[in-house]
Amino acid sequence: MSAWSKHQTLYFKKMIHALIKLSLLLVPFSLSAISEKEDFVYDLSLATQGVMVSQFNTGVNYYLGRGIYPDLEKAVYWYQEASEQGHSKAPFNIAIMYAQGEGLENNFTFFREYMVLASERGNSRAKGLLNLIINDYQDNPEDFFEENCCIKGFSHAMAESKK
Repeated sequence: MSAWSKHQTLYFKKMIHALIKLSLLLVPFSLSAISEKEDFVYDLSLATQGVMVSQFNTGVNYYLGRGIYPDLEKAVYWYQEASEQGHSKAPFNIAIMYAQGEGLENNFTFFREYMVLASERGNSRAKGLLNLIINDYQDNPEDFFEENCCIKGFSHAMAESKK
């Protein structure tokens, strides 16, 4: 390899490293450039096309009021859509809403059905919560929610990045 080609190779390596560093610096700015409203519209457009993750994200957005006014009925609708496609976090969030009476009538039977569904789909939070209830509250599982108010449901990456 000639001295000139070694120089070119070194130059290109330095340029690539500089571009990588620059792109890593710009990623947070590009993510924050997306408004919550734009993110909501994007997720909703994909949700209406049947994209499971976007259906879940749209449910989270409606639940949190992220990019749109909070609407628990629509949150449940989109969680249901995602759940019907096999999403493991959506039934967990529906279960929590049933347990806490948020947007849904407080119903421990439905809570248990959705939590079992989430657990069967491999949701580790659902498994842990069910084990705790079965082991510590087997005589009266409803007491768990009176003693442990306000379990937080799952969110999505864009909502978490804004905290």
